[in-house]
Amino acid sequence: MQHSFWKMLSVIKNGFMVKKKSVVCCTKPICIRVLKILYKEGFVSGFRILPNNSKKIEIYLKYSNSRPLIINMVSLSKPGKRIYVSNNTIWKLSSAMYTLILSTSEGVLSSNQCRIKNIGGELLIVLR
Repeated sequence: MQHSFWKMLSVIKNGFMVKKKSVVCCTKPICIRVLKILYKEGFVSGFRILPNNSKKIEIYLKYSNSRPLIINMVSLSKPGKRIYVSNNTIWKLSSAMYTLILSTSEGVLSSNQCRIKNIGGELLIVLR
């Protein structure tokens, strides 16, 4: 993972705090994979690579009754301390209140997809 991944998370968090419709950040492969998960899980309305600058991506934030869908976003794994979880642990950690995003041998997946595929991996983000 790179610095741009954590920067993207903080840009999204700050955008939700000030109730922006969209935010712009750098385009990196890990960022796009995480955004695809956020879109599939319904946390963002969408995203697109800017036509005039292919190194930037615009993320459309999603709200429900003027309240952000992401209340809290925490990145647990750090470069100095990686956190890995097994499939059994995912079943214990996951609940209706949290969504986990993991980096697995099959790519970046949500906790729901990891349960279906019966795999574990590095815990990247906890969303609430």
